Amino acid sequence: MLKKSLLSILSGMRIPTGVLMVIIAAAISVEGAAAAVRGGGLLDDVPEGSEVLEGYEPDEVRGRLAESPLHSVEGLWEFASEGTLMAIERVATPEGRRGGNATLYRMVAVRGADMALRPGTVMGYLATTSRRGVYDARIYTSRHDDGRQLSAPRTFTLTLTDEDSRLTIKEYGKKYVFNWWRLLPYMYRYVVSRREREAGDIEGCMRVFPEPSRPLEPRYL
Repeated sequence: MLKKSLLSILSGMRIPTGVLMVIIAAAISVEGAAAAVRGGGLLDDVPEGSEVLEGYEPDEVRGRLAESPLHSVEGLWEFASEGTLMAIERVATPEGRRGGNATLYRMVAVRGADMALRPGTVMGYLATTSRRGVYDARIYTSRHDDGRQLSAPRTFTLTLTDEDSRLTIKEYGKKYVFNWWRLLPYMYRYVVSRREREAGDIEGCMRVFPEPSRPLEPRYL
């Protein structure tokens, strides 16, 4: 994409061929570095609509997670503002898909804040970046089919904080906040709504399983 844009811009300029090739090579290097930060090409082919998977009852998910060595972001997470429970698990990378050494994960609803969001509904995908604990994500932000299917994936950044016990969620360059309760069919508009002031790092999830080594709330005697 970047290479084509450069060629269209530079084609009308009188630049020696050797210099032109150096410029294009440098631009491609920058583009590759940016892709590494964003998680490479693993998220380029995210489906436009969500699917519903089997095997996402709470006890079933806990048992599966307990039997596997988990990455830092894997586990059960609860949205702090409204209680939706979701699982984050690794996805086998399809053969031939770009992404280098990045790892792909899937966000799946285990228990929704409303009955229409069925267990096993894929809520989005995320991939590792060059920064530890920071993930590039595509999260579905709209809902249709009587509120049962998610659609319209948008770009977010997920960041592990507080010794990996919390997960903050931000959309690139915009001041948006998740409103999962608005997924209720009769109140349906969008999963995200505009906010006039910056929400900071307060929007996101708390780890439920495996239990974090640091308590989410300290207990005092």
